[in-house]
Amino acid sequence: MRYIIVIVFGMFVITAFAQEQSKDFKKSLNSANKKYDIGDYYGALKMYNELYKENGEDKELNFNMGVCNYNVRNYKEAQENFLKSSSATSLELFRYKASIAHINMKFKKALNYYNAYKLISGDKEVTNEETNRLIEKTKYAQEAILNGRNVLIQNMGEEINTKYQEYVPLISADEKMMLFTTRRPGNTGGKVDPNGVPFEDVYITTKINNTWVAPKILGGGINTETNDACVGLSADGQILFLFKPSEDLITGDLYESRMGLDDWEAPYKLGSNINSEHIETSACITLDDKVLYFSSDRPGGFGGKDIYKVLRLPNGKWSKAINLGPIVNTSYDEDAPFIHTDKKTLYFSSKGHQNMGGYDVFKTIYEKRKWTMPENLKYPINTVQDDIFFVLSATGKVGYYSSSREGGFGGQDIYRVVLKDENVIQHVLKAIIKTKKGKDPLSAKVTLIENESKKVKGIYKSNDNTGKFIMLVNPENSYNIIIESKGYYSYTSELEFDINNDERFEFILEKKGGSDK
Repeated sequence: MRYIIVIVFGMFVITAFAQEQSKDFKKSLNSANKKYDIGDYYGALKMYNELYKENGEDKELNFNMGVCNYNVRNYKEAQENFLKSSSATSLELFRYKASIAHINMKFKKALNYYNAYKLISGDKEVTNEETNRLIEKTKYAQEAILNGRNVLIQNMGEEINTKYQEYVPLISADEKMMLFTTRRPGNTGGKVDPNGVPFEDVYITTKINNTWVAPKILGGGINTETNDACVGLSADGQILFLFKPSEDLITGDLYESRMGLDDWEAPYKLGSNINSEHIETSACITLDDKVLYFSSDRPGGFGGKDIYKVLRLPNGKWSKAINLGPIVNTSYDEDAPFIHTDKKTLYFSSKGHQNMGGYDVFKTIYEKRKWTMPENLKYPINTVQDDIFFVLSATGKVGYYSSSREGGFGGQDIYRVVLKDENVIQHVLKAIIKTKKGKDPLSAKVTLIENESKKVKGIYKSNDNTGKFIMLVNPENSYNIIIESKGYYSYTSELEFDINNDERFEFILEKKGGSDK
């Protein structure tokens, strides 16, 4: 009898201890779930990982961990969590499993999961409409991979990319300079966001002897102790657009900086015709400085982020924002506009239209006063992951963009793509305009006329601070150049150039009245 009492007492202690552990586990799980419920997936995941060590078989824990891992792009870990989570008939689970199968390019499996989801969810119009779109996306991705285009894609390598995030490559038209945004350690101010990720900084690299040199933090007061992301660059490399988020990291605005004599000027916030109380994330500008395109999630659009444009008014200010309309914008996100040097071909990324998954890169052309139906740049430029911030060289043969595809160094990487199937004949000429005596930089209007057709082929404006500008020419044609600046005699001459000579043209203007200093 004595032994029985001891055994029973021992079982009671063990049971009580287990119950106490269970209470502590549930309490900690509830605390983690509060972060989960508000979308703080990094914070919740940190707590879930500790709980997982204690009870790795808990179904609720595994499901919530799976959702967190999915949202922070840890797809392999998410898949393992979902395998150990709720029952196989869980409705929400089918959607996540389908999405992960799609990301892993297991398209047949993804379609099976989506169809099972539709079957279990019943006849719900809204649910089925979105699921049908995901099914079409999966079918398109499957077909796109089988019918890819002829391009060469290269990771920019460990000189540019790291295991951290690198994105938004911005190049000058001659491909001699590249800026990009990164979240690597060693950022200005050394601060991190609530998830422990370093704040954004802008880096610069230049090409010497056809090789990109080691990048360094961009100077000129561009980088601060807060987030600083480059999001747009003029073709001549003289105007830089930046995105700076609000303190709560929920909204953000666009800023502009212009190249000074020695360095970039302090960025200034663009006006209320561009920035709003909502978020404006990226921008680009035409070669003639007359049209600015940007993305915004302001009310009145077609859903999510839309692409807008503003026009340069005679007084130098920007017009009210104009939505590019339903041909370009969808009920999903459109972002990262880039207008080519031809001033009519717009590249952008979208989660809508016919795409493979995440953001895909699209192209549309402004013809006959309207935009053409956006064209997907296809696989392998686009993948089932995010492919965004595409920019193109002036020649139209080489592009740069950021992608989360498999095989990179980690997070988003920057890639270079050679478009073998493009046939654009265009060359970049660099030039500078100065005064005659003092040889100070001069702002001027430059008109380029093709000799054979007598047509104006380009109107350019030199930078107010540096006098620098670029011209685009067809090497097979000849041109006349006219340079005009208020208070100076105009300059007219035939433009003689050698495409193998990379030196900058220098044009000298004489002040009227002979008092040039």
